[in-house]
Amino acid sequence: MKRKKDDQMVLAAVRLPQSLQERLKEAGGERGMGEEIRRRLEASFAAEIASPDPKTRELLNAIAFCAQEITRDFGPLSEEPYAFAVLKETISKLMTRCEPKGELVPNLQAEVSGIEFLFADEPSPPPEKAVAYYLGSWSHHQAAQAKKEERQ
Repeated sequence: MKRKKDDQMVLAAVRLPQSLQERLKEAGGERGMGEEIRRRLEASFAAEIASPDPKTRELLNAIAFCAQEITRDFGPLSEEPYAFAVLKETISKLMTRCEPKGELVPNLQAEVSGIEFLFADEPSPPPEKAVAYYLGSWSHHQAAQAKKEERQ
């Protein structure tokens, strides 16, 4: 693991409950507890940036909270079909609660968007067309993050 230059880093003392320290050490593994703390702090800021809308942030926080609770009660979502089904239904109910009223007409934010190509063939494509774009974008982002973490 490459270390960042000392002049780019600041030492900060933080008091932690012993149980949290142990969890961070375990999660950090070979990378170490300090790197795990940095990684998690960066992720928390990235999550804020990704959802500046308060209602969207509340929805994402609700999903994250429920996922943690379900995992605690039924085991890992990636390994336990029942846990996964409970989360899937929970997300569906949360989405229904938060769904805005109105027609399914795209309100393209042209000045910040890069998806104009989706509308080349039809002015109002079905949401599934946009879903495919965003899932591909997420997959690309995940691969880029993995490479970034590899280099660090």
